[in-house]
Amino acid sequence: MTTVTYMVELERWGIQNNETNAINTTQGLNNAFQWARDNNYQIVALPKGIYLIDKNSSVKLCSNTHYLFYDCLLIKESNNFQGYSVITNDSISNVIIEGVKIKGDRETHDYSSGSTHEGGHGIHSINSCYNVLIKNCEVYECTGDGFTTFMDFSALGGVQHPGHFAKGDINSQGNLDSSKTNYTTVTRYFDVSSNLVKSVGYFYYSGDGYGGYGTGCNLNKTVIKVHFYNVTGTYLGYRNTRSYEFIYLDSLPTGTTQVRFSFLQNFDLMNGNLHYVLCAKIPQFITYMNCKAHKNRRLGASVNGGRFITYDSCEIYNNSNPMAISTGCNPGFGMNIEDGYMTNQKITVRNCNFYDNRAGAFICVSTRGVHLENNKFRGAVNFSGSGDDYFSVNNMYYGPITGRSITSGVELDGTFCTFRNDSIFGDSCSINAGNTTLENCVFSKSTLTLNGETAKVYNCKLTFDDPDKDGVVSFSSKNIEIRNSTFDIRRAKGLAAASYNTTENAIFSNVKFITNQNSGGHYVGTKNLIIENCEFIHTGTIVNYSRMMVSESMRVENSIFKNLSLRFDGGDIYGNEKLAKDTGYITHVFKNNKIVWDIPYTVQTHEARGPGVSFLSIPRIGILDNNLQVIGIGSSLGSLYTMRVFTENHLLLSNNTIVTSNTAGINTTGTIVIEGAYRKGGTTLATPKTTIVAQNNNKINSNIIFSNNVNAQLEKNILGNTLLPALASSAPTFGAYSVGQLLYNSTPIPGGYVGWVCTTSGTANNNPWAANKTYTLNTMVNANGKVYKCIIAGTSSTTAPSHAIGSAIDGSVTWEYADIIAVFKSFGLISG
Repeated sequence: MTTVTYMVELERWGIQNNETNAINTTQGLNNAFQWARDNNYQIVALPKGIYLIDKNSSVKLCSNTHYLFYDCLLIKESNNFQGYSVITNDSISNVIIEGVKIKGDRETHDYSSGSTHEGGHGIHSINSCYNVLIKNCEVYECTGDGFTTFMDFSALGGVQHPGHFAKGDINSQGNLDSSKTNYTTVTRYFDVSSNLVKSVGYFYYSGDGYGGYGTGCNLNKTVIKVHFYNVTGTYLGYRNTRSYEFIYLDSLPTGTTQVRFSFLQNFDLMNGNLHYVLCAKIPQFITYMNCKAHKNRRLGASVNGGRFITYDSCEIYNNSNPMAISTGCNPGFGMNIEDGYMTNQKITVRNCNFYDNRAGAFICVSTRGVHLENNKFRGAVNFSGSGDDYFSVNNMYYGPITGRSITSGVELDGTFCTFRNDSIFGDSCSINAGNTTLENCVFSKSTLTLNGETAKVYNCKLTFDDPDKDGVVSFSSKNIEIRNSTFDIRRAKGLAAASYNTTENAIFSNVKFITNQNSGGHYVGTKNLIIENCEFIHTGTIVNYSRMMVSESMRVENSIFKNLSLRFDGGDIYGNEKLAKDTGYITHVFKNNKIVWDIPYTVQTHEARGPGVSFLSIPRIGILDNNLQVIGIGSSLGSLYTMRVFTENHLLLSNNTIVTSNTAGINTTGTIVIEGAYRKGGTTLATPKTTIVAQNNNKINSNIIFSNNVNAQLEKNILGNTLLPALASSAPTFGAYSVGQLLYNSTPIPGGYVGWVCTTSGTANNNPWAANKTYTLNTMVNANGKVYKCIIAGTSSTTAPSHAIGSAIDGSVTWEYADIIAVFKSFGLISG
């Protein structure tokens, strides 16, 4: 069959293409299109020109036609109407529209009658439109939206609680079984044999006019039974469906003329609920390809009822901004999807560019199934209302992202809001409900806030650069899982502000947090915590204070904590002063971790804040097999509480090693401090009796201190602090040592020694004092069996220092007494 193109004959139909004679032009276009369809023309082309469209009418297209409107501009005649359309697609199917440009009357419109005047649209697809492709079209300066779809909300009727509902379910005979007390049945029967239903071919169960189900009832996540009856009332069975999902007439049991509904819902919990059974005429499979919408007063594009709506490779920009005469009106986004609620389903936006729209780029309200792919959004993006299944992949966001994905009042019923391979630049990303998944996403200067039922972050990177902004990361979901991700927030005022105990379970695996200056905060408040193979790195010179609150169980292992002050709190010590739950066995374990400190530390504003890691308000804790390193690089760090434990009922401290080294001397000490239980002033919490098991811990140039506070509450103390031997290539030349401490030879040879043993406690030093020598700050020397540290640089005199306390001046040098010199004796000659 040969496809024949009809080129519209302007003179024949009284059409003007010089922007004159709006009435005749519009009527002529419609007559020509109708004639072409009736004469089986599949392609209709319109000659080049400017066509003025009647203010009281619109161009109406016909089914089964391919329209070619290239080089044609349709201009809406100035008017004062609340609404209009330039091209109307009303219940047409199998149509292609190409190349048209449409200009509304935004700047010449008469707004004096009041109200919003927001209903003036460019290409308006309404009712049962099906399979329409709008390609290479451009709409601008309409008083409302550029491109839009509308449904009509036709209904078989409504049902109101309690009058149209009953307790119970429908039995196998099609009668009400009131013994099924957890079910509610709609008592009203709906006629599905009417012409209204036949005109669309389906019906469906819905909420009220705003998409809700009323008080005490939410059916978005509930299976609904539709029961079938014939004209005599004989029961034909039932089928499961879901609210807002089509029940097609072609699929009904033969002879079905009426239906009723039932669902799992307690009748007594409902209160005045209003529901509808709809057979609305809904546009479906409407595709916009390579189109433009700009300078429209309300929106660039909208879906006010539609399914399988696709925008592909479109440019939507500069909508709702003020022009010379007119201002914009709300909502003012590039694209808005709302009204119809869950009737709006399967909306796809791909390869599009949104920018410079007044209120933001994109918003959807209570939509089921939104797919955003390969778009660029400049401006706010909002997944709003009670939405269901939002999916974002390969998009670039330049503006705030907010949203929620939940179709039930019960948070556990939340559906998914998924971001994959997206790039988020600037502002914030905040998902407030449901289940959120972020995978392979990059955040640049964007805060991240996740709450709701679950939050999963996989293979993501967040880099933040705004030293005046805090609350950069907040994890408050009930279940948090973060894996293989990096949070680089070195230039942020603060890290996070998670609420205490709002999270049930939190998992951090192979995650790196990098902070600087004061960019610390409350990482998480949870009942159960797992941290594995993570890094918490602080790079600044101002101390970082951070904490995690864990009320029931904790496992922290194989992780690195460097140069930050991090507290693990078992309970809320600021609010209700809670302790973690005491189960009678160890619930909190800190194992196989590495704590490193190599920057100066001078500030301590809280008992549990210090260099390294601390623990408090945990009844029973195990601290096992950890490596604590204090490293002085070119200067003294002083004394550091590298780990501080405020003990409650039971402490297992086993097989930990704490090592201090300093290339410039030995006035650096790392310490594990075991304290008594921390209590606020005026506390009502009793001080516990405590059991401590401390065994096989190794200290090198460091200390393990059991404070007087903890000694006062000890019930049982099992100490096994056998000093494990350290390795050295020769007798030590710096470091603090105790009598009996062993150092084994790291390079033993025949005829050499097995190692060295400390015979006099003190500090090792092999740098003897010399007369008339220039000494720099922090230099360590020995003289008269004592060790001294230079605290004021200068040149020595001819008499060596000999004081045993405080400081003394030697020439222009001031020496501070440090310690007596440690004495070592070699042992264990190795036979040759």
